Amino acid sequence: MQIITLAAQKGGVGKTTLAVNLAVAAQSIGIKTALFDLDPQESATAWSERREAELPHVEPISARRLDQAIDAAGANGFALTIIDTPPAAGAEAVAAAQCADLVLIPCRPSLIDLDAIKRTAQLISSTGKSGYVVLNAAPPTATALLEDARTLVEASGLRVARAVLRERSVYRAAWPYGLGVIEHEPAGKAAQEIASLREFLFEVLQDCTPANVKV
Repeated sequence: MQIITLAAQKGGVGKTTLAVNLAVAAQSIGIKTALFDLDPQESATAWSERREAELPHVEPISARRLDQAIDAAGANGFALTIIDTPPAAGAEAVAAAQCADLVLIPCRPSLIDLDAIKRTAQLISSTGKSGYVVLNAAPPTATALLEDARTLVEASGLRVARAVLRERSVYRAAWPYGLGVIEHEPAGKAAQEIASLREFLFEVLQDCTPANVKV
């Protein structure tokens, strides 16, 4: 089983939205996926309660139960676990990063948000884990802005995921129904961007994908 942790010092960067959409995207191609909600706000859990499908499995847990929950997920045949953490580089984020194969840091391409990733970068560095920044909610036509953001991220010692997620209203439209954008608007641009990010992540975590599943 592979583990992806989403962490961000700053709130409002779309961390939970990204977590649920990645979980749905992985599940949609046959990868049995669990999403552990460590955020006390339990937004991912509330999203799952509106959902009709049983998978991906979403469960609110505390940091002290994380190891036990991961062991249970592996024993129950889950191939991927995604961990959503609180918006702070605190104990929960540290615990989740330590058990991860890959840490993702969602970040809007603005100076305020980019400045805030420095502490998260330090957290990832302290755990020795591999980390990527995902540029999220970018203006649809931004080009120079994204290049500047990439430069600032790389200066902090982090890498930037190849796929960029743009600001799309479908994320808000899908949320009340407990759906991912891939389900709500499968032919839409947001779905294509999430699929592109999924493919990038599976290149990084090659053995996450079963041999009979093509991504």
